[in-house]
Amino acid sequence: MTDVSDDLALGEVRSTEPNLDNGGLPAGLPMPRDPDLLKDLDRRQRVTRFQGERYPFPVPNGWFVVAEAADLAPGEVRALHYFDRDLVLYRTAGGEPRVMDAHCPHLGAHLAVGGRVEDDCIRCPFHGWKYDGAAGTCVEIPYGDVKVIPPKAHPRVYPTLERNHMIWAWYHAQGGDPFYEVPEVPEFHDDDWTPILVRDFEIRVSAQDMAENNVDFSHFRYVHGSDGIPEDEFITDGTYKKTIGGGGNFVREGFGLGLGVLRVKGYVTFLSSTSPIDRDNVHVRWIFTSPKANGPDAALQAAESFCAGVSQDIPIWENKVYRDPPVITKTEKLILEHRRWSEQFYS
Repeated sequence: MTDVSDDLALGEVRSTEPNLDNGGLPAGLPMPRDPDLLKDLDRRQRVTRFQGERYPFPVPNGWFVVAEAADLAPGEVRALHYFDRDLVLYRTAGGEPRVMDAHCPHLGAHLAVGGRVEDDCIRCPFHGWKYDGAAGTCVEIPYGDVKVIPPKAHPRVYPTLERNHMIWAWYHAQGGDPFYEVPEVPEFHDDDWTPILVRDFEIRVSAQDMAENNVDFSHFRYVHGSDGIPEDEFITDGTYKKTIGGGGNFVREGFGLGLGVLRVKGYVTFLSSTSPIDRDNVHVRWIFTSPKANGPDAALQAAESFCAGVSQDIPIWENKVYRDPPVITKTEKLILEHRRWSEQFYS
């Protein structure tokens, strides 16, 4: 049986009821909508066993959300895992977020497990070494009459900023400086728009592979039961991408690999950050707002619509292999262009 429903971005869509046969594997063409997949990993069927490295590229360089700003008060510390490494996030007494490699260069203690914030710094719980999370320098060894701090007492730090109600960290495999900006989304601070609504979930896929869906127009019909959004204009300029469709009612902007802002005119604005946990897994955060004139539940309805749609993609993403090169038709050349564009984000 096929269900028909409306999607804010795709219009009328069709989905198949979840299949109860075949050990719970879904029946597709189109795929079932199952929003519970986003949070309940036990519902996911991961049947592909990847041998060796799944993707021929590493974690990309870029700005990625590592936490919601409201979840971290001054003086608080969090343990994180992004970019295939353990990290510590803390907020200084003055309110600035800082992200560092988690383990103390001295004897390897995890700074988030017992570490304390002192002014702008964090002190290691093991021997009290004190680190400046902005510069990455050890500023104090509180014993032994140390006159010269060892220069290797220098954990890696990550440029960090707070924007759009999120905390962002810049990752670069070779420690390079940021080469694009995180955009301000004015709707998130506009009194005529609803308070933000955040949805987050993890997927076994890379940021590049996930983003490839945006230019894979054929999949809209077979996965989502829709013809997708006809594109009126497609712009690529360095690290920036822009898609305009539906007579200007649909605008998607991309800033780097994994950061996008989507606007459906008169309905919703949402920001998406696809943060690499490691080479093969991402943590997705979607931040929604809608015009208050549309009612108090407008952002919630938009979030539910987009989350239902992505639930159709998750079983495909988590079980597909990465074909390099792929066998494609002439009409799918944008897939190759997306892959070439993505190369600039790897060191």
